Amino acid sequence: MSKRKSPQEERATILSQPQKRPYGAKVHIRLQTSGPLGFVEEVCVPLQTGAFLAIAPARSAPWEGGNKYLVTLEGFATAAAAEAAGRRLVQALLWMAISTDSPLRLEYLSYQPASVFERTASGSSGILFEGCYAVAGRAPELVLGELQEAYVLLPEPDETLLLSMEVFCSARLEASQRAIFLAIVSALEPLAREAPLGDEVNRFVTDSIARLNDSEAIPSQLRKSLEGRLLHLRRESVRQALKRLVRETLPHQPDAALIVDEAYALRSQLVHSGLPRDLDVDLDREAQIVSHTIRAIYARLLNRSLALAPP
Repeated sequence: MSKRKSPQEERATILSQPQKRPYGAKVHIRLQTSGPLGFVEEVCVPLQTGAFLAIAPARSAPWEGGNKYLVTLEGFATAAAAEAAGRRLVQALLWMAISTDSPLRLEYLSYQPASVFERTASGSSGILFEGCYAVAGRAPELVLGELQEAYVLLPEPDETLLLSMEVFCSARLEASQRAIFLAIVSALEPLAREAPLGDEVNRFVTDSIARLNDSEAIPSQLRKSLEGRLLHLRRESVRQALKRLVRETLPHQPDAALIVDEAYALRSQLVHSGLPRDLDVDLDREAQIVSHTIRAIYARLLNRSLALAPP
């Protein structure tokens, strides 16, 4: 069995023998400013695994707002290893944005944010630079340290959690306060797991369906539609599941479930009528309140602490 190389030996192999570590992963991100990255425009840092992480500006169309960056991770023996590392990189980037409370949008056209590339292919010249993005001034050591630690220490990425974090991180890059609020609250939905409501409810639903099917006065197509709706009654609603998620995740924050529930109710008002019932409601403030709770949920699920707010 071959001896596992130290990070120093791994980095030496990546730099001196690129043909042995030909693969990398890259992710395009967009943020509002470079502030959360400590106003760093281009940087390359070694990770504890031995791989190299690079952040550099990427080309952006004149009509696109904010800053666009390319984040690359290089130094893998196989494309499969690079692909797995890319998923960890995406998770680390999203956590960095959540921890530092900075808007971040992943930009990609395929089903996965990270793409694998071969750095030794024709046209590539070693460690690749191209781009990344963020907001509000922070020390570069804090942000890059958060990114490095998250890449190494976070558990294997969960697809539903990644989707939730992605929607949340990009929410504040929407064009209007209404769109921002809707995206922030909707970010929790992938985490909602509707639990069964028990045997008594199941029996009630079964009896109701039997009575429905016995009713010849209701057209068959409508009966099928109503049957589907009745079957959904056997499980929690999304709103109920979210309240339970918050109570279980943040047991020591008794107000958290109410905050999320009220935000979800306001979201429903906006979705169904386009306007809140109270036209004086401050959507920006409501978004900030529920964002604080959602960030705490992510921190708990990932067993991490949120970064302190900048002075």
